[in-house]
Amino acid sequence: MDTNIRDKKPFHILLIALIFCILINGAVWFSLRDVRAKWANVPPTPSAASAALSTLGDRQFAYRMTTLFLQNLGDTGGRVTNLREYNYIDLGKWFDLTFALDPYSNAAPTVAGYVYGANQNTSELGPIIDYLEKAGSVMKPQKWRWQLHAIFLARHRMKDYDRALDIANKLANRDEEGLPAFTKQAPAFVMNVKGDKQAALMMMTNLLKSEGENLPPSEVNNIIAYICEQILSPEEAQMHDLCTPMR
Repeated sequence: MDTNIRDKKPFHILLIALIFCILINGAVWFSLRDVRAKWANVPPTPSAASAALSTLGDRQFAYRMTTLFLQNLGDTGGRVTNLREYNYIDLGKWFDLTFALDPYSNAAPTVAGYVYGANQNTSELGPIIDYLEKAGSVMKPQKWRWQLHAIFLARHRMKDYDRALDIANKLANRDEEGLPAFTKQAPAFVMNVKGDKQAALMMMTNLLKSEGENLPPSEVNNIIAYICEQILSPEEAQMHDLCTPMR
């Protein structure tokens, strides 16, 4: 009889310990059930060497991991973060990191321009514009599109016409074959909306004189239409020689 009691004693101790653990677990759950993890915003940016070290020296892998991180930043664990809540200065540092890891890929510029560029708080878009300008400065086919996207964000979203004009001048002076004709016209578009209509008119007429013979007729007609309908007032267009065929 005593032997049976002694055999059951460890079992009773374990049962009591289990019940005690369940009660503690329930108490902790009830006290913390309304507590949610708080997002600490954009984390500090590692160096390119540190980022590559985390992928055993594979910079391409590090680039893809960093871009995926930026694509999903703030939207994990059932959380959706408004673009207004991000620290865009720190985001710019992360995008600079992607550029250091791989300046040729379009993955990170796509995330920067089409995800974070949609922030309704347009005053914070400066770091994104700076990064897109840098990404577009690489002399590779189609990279000029990121400079154009930077111009769009500066001109239409931020209304920073000086910044847009600076990038537009760099795009217009880009030494690359096969660029669309409108890249040469980009500064005039910004000048016009900025109010520098005489400068815009001079640039467009000079472009016609210097490049008109090399442009397709449709592009020449587009330039003339822009001069007569967007830059000049109706009264000025009536007096301008270029607009004579459009009367």
